[in-house]
Amino acid sequence: MPERPDTVVLRHGDLEAVVCPAVGGSVASLSLHTADGTVALLRPTPPDAVGVAGATDHACFPLVPFSNRVAGGRFRFGERAVALPLNRPGCPHTIHGHAWLEPWTVEERAPDRLRLAYRHRADSWPWDYAAVQTLTLGPDRLTVVLELVNTGTEPMPAGFGLHPYLPKPPGTVLTARVDGVWLTDATLLPAERVPVPEGWRFADGVTMDDCVLDNGFTGWDRRAVLTWPDLGRRVVLEADGPFGHLVIYAPRGEDYVCVEPVTHMTDALNRPHEADSGVLPLPPGGRLTGRVTFRTEPL
Repeated sequence: MPERPDTVVLRHGDLEAVVCPAVGGSVASLSLHTADGTVALLRPTPPDAVGVAGATDHACFPLVPFSNRVAGGRFRFGERAVALPLNRPGCPHTIHGHAWLEPWTVEERAPDRLRLAYRHRADSWPWDYAAVQTLTLGPDRLTVVLELVNTGTEPMPAGFGLHPYLPKPPGTVLTARVDGVWLTDATLLPAERVPVPEGWRFADGVTMDDCVLDNGFTGWDRRAVLTWPDLGRRVVLEADGPFGHLVIYAPRGEDYVCVEPVTHMTDALNRPHEADSGVLPLPPGGRLTGRVTFRTEPL
C-alpha cells in the first residue's frame, strides 16, 4: 500500500504493516506478500476507511489504561469515586479506555519500526499518564510493545491490552490454553466464572466456523494460535509481561475473530476482590510494560 499523509507504512522483507497514528494508534493492515499472492494476517481495513473510520474498523488498536468494560462508567479507587463518560453508542458501559479514541504522536520511525505516544491529562479519568506503543516488523512477525507510565502524583489503577481482528476463513482453528471463563450478563459484564465448557476448550483447538462468543478467559498461558488450513498458514500470538487474561470475541456471521491479550478481567476496576482481577495500582512514576508478537509460519 502506498504511504499517505495519514498513514505510516512499515516493511521488512515480505511483511508490510500500515499504521494510522491519528486513529487511536491503530494498525490498518498486516500483510505477507509471497510469490503466490498476499495473505492478510490481520483483518484488513477497507481502503476507503483507512485513516478515516474509527479504531474498531481498523485491524488492531491498543486498550489503555484499561480494557473492555467498566460497569456504567463508574468505580471507586481508594477514597475516590470516578464517573467516566460512556464512549460507545449503544453500550451502557465505558469501554476500552481512552487511547483508541485519540490521536497518537509519532516519536520515532524507521523503515521497519515505529514509536507512538499518547499523553492523557487528568479529566473524568483523574490521573495523568503517558502511553507508548512501539511496533517493529521482523522477517516473520510484528511485535508490539506497550508501556504505561503514571505521570501524576497519586497511585492510579492501570491495565492495558491489544484488540486485534484476525481473519476467520472457513475451517479456522483457534488454540489457546486457559483455565476458566467468565459467563456474562445481558450487557456483557462478568456474571459467573466457570470451568471452560466443552465447546470452548481451546486447548484442544476449536474450529471457529460456528463458534459465537464474547467472553473473558482466565489463566491464559500467553500463547494462542490461529490456523488457516486452506491457506496452509498460521499466526502465533505470544505475549510477555502481565497478560494473564484473554478476551475472545467471535460475533455471529462475521469473517473475523478477535483474540485480545489483556492484563485484567472485564470490569476489574469494580472487582478488586477477585483473586486474579488483574488491575495494578501504579505508583507515581511507575511503569507497566508488556509485549505481544504476531508471528506467521507455514503449516
